[in-house]
Amino acid sequence: MEKAQLKKNRLDLEYHGEVQKANAFLILLTTGVLGFLGTFIWLNNTLFFLYGTGATMVLFSIGFVFYKKRLKRMKEILDEIEQLE
Repeated sequence: MEKAQLKKNRLDLEYHGEVQKANAFLILLTTGVLGFLGTFIWLNNTLFFLYGTGATMVLFSIGFVFYKKRLKRMKEILDEIEQLE
């Protein structure tokens, strides 16, 4: 096999790994935020609801940053693959 083909295969494997990580972040963010908010909606205490909403937004923001990092790396990998050909 040529060296370029081996590098392309490695980049393909890395890309698929990044896709799986991005999907995991997306699933965890969605289910986590909905579950967390669903728990706090039924509270009678408005203060606890606001605390729960604030905590949810902080966790969502952190997860979203990680998700965007995965998407950025995926784009970089695709650019590297295009430069090989």
